[in-house]
Amino acid sequence: MMRSVCAVVSLVALSACVSVLPEKKTPDALYRFGPMDAAHTVSASIMVREPDASKLFSGRSIAAEGVDGGLRLVNGVEWADSATRMMQIALVDSLGGQGDNVAVTSTTGAPTDYEIAWRISDFTLRGLTARCRVEATLLEGRSRSVLDQTLVEASATATSDRNGDRAKALADAGRACVGDVAAFVAQATESNISE
Repeated sequence: MMRSVCAVVSLVALSACVSVLPEKKTPDALYRFGPMDAAHTVSASIMVREPDASKLFSGRSIAAEGVDGGLRLVNGVEWADSATRMMQIALVDSLGGQGDNVAVTSTTGAPTDYEIAWRISDFTLRGLTARCRVEATLLEGRSRSVLDQTLVEASATATSDRNGDRAKALADAGRACVGDVAAFVAQATESNISE
């Protein structure tokens, strides 16, 4: 009797070790924005926050909008890091300066003259078209009062319907959005310094 009870308990314990969930598929390729050149010079210190975004746009997954308007994850491709983190680093890279006039991430904790808060409202594929839409707000560093705002949109077309080519197009659209935000930051900080 005791052996039967021990056998049943052992079987129950072993069954708990077996997973019935499907294994997560490894993507065929990981994509990134790549290093960005310092295309815009800043004449003040700027804190770049990681942009806000929905969970679908902020993670490593790449989403596509179907003809029915539904969003689906694209098979076989993912970002190398979270999309929001890659955008943050790309914006810091895009803003060059000298001395104290630099862009830094919010993790440094350094006080800065200005701060950029931004939100990704679209970062999806639709067919061969990659779309990016970002709303950016320039804040005064100490008081955090709003100084200026902009909305930038960019798109890129994939060279084929292969998921890898579509992911590259989305990276191009993301880089274009970041470049437009960098231009806005450089111009808006210069305007506020001049006043």
